[in-house]
Amino acid sequence: MDLTPLLPQVRADVAQGLLLLSGVRLVLCLGSRSQVALLMGTPARVLAAATTAAEGLALVRQHQPSLLLVSDRLEKGCGVDLVVQIKERHPEVRTLLLVSQEHRLARIRQALQAGCDGIVAESRLLHGSGLQALHTVLSGGLYLDRGLVGAVLADQEPGGDAAEPLSARERQVLDRVVHGLTNHEIAGELMVSVDTVKTHVRNVLLKLRVRGRIQAVVIGLQLGLVDWPRPGGTR
Repeated sequence: MDLTPLLPQVRADVAQGLLLLSGVRLVLCLGSRSQVALLMGTPARVLAAATTAAEGLALVRQHQPSLLLVSDRLEKGCGVDLVVQIKERHPEVRTLLLVSQEHRLARIRQALQAGCDGIVAESRLLHGSGLQALHTVLSGGLYLDRGLVGAVLADQEPGGDAAEPLSARERQVLDRVVHGLTNHEIAGELMVSVDTVKTHVRNVLLKLRVRGRIQAVVIGLQLGLVDWPRPGGTR
């Protein structure tokens, strides 16, 4: 396939991705050394980089980044396991997981349970949905790659059998969480206080019997309580 006609769009996407990373305090933990080399040249403040899970954990503890960009496959260890440890020990650090083609469904299930802030296909880093993932996660929202997570939902039985019904307002809040909005953005859209939004989110988690927002999104999608965002992020 001749990719020459696509080069202008690729260049534009990469430029936008680099702009999104400008000024971000970033730690890289990637299995591909070529990816590490590529991202070391971005405007982001790359504090440290590693190719193993143990090194990644140590570097996050040392540097306290705003974002950890991690791939599921590493030279040693597992990126998903690293995310679990980061969320337990450094919950303030945002995490974006790059998922490879191999063993995709198992990895995504683990990542969802871990509470990743964003999950996107490794092949889409710095273009396409990867740009949206970066923007959403860096803004404080959640991002789930529809193609990846949709395959997981189609491959398992719906959960949340014991979930309590959500109120109309709670479903509105959950819908906006699915779209990657932060509590402040939800408050602005619904014209309520941030504390009110936090109360609704807490009630959603209790009713769906989950521990975090990303699990609530998955259950909400499984049960049909909310829909996937349309292309372009419109509702």
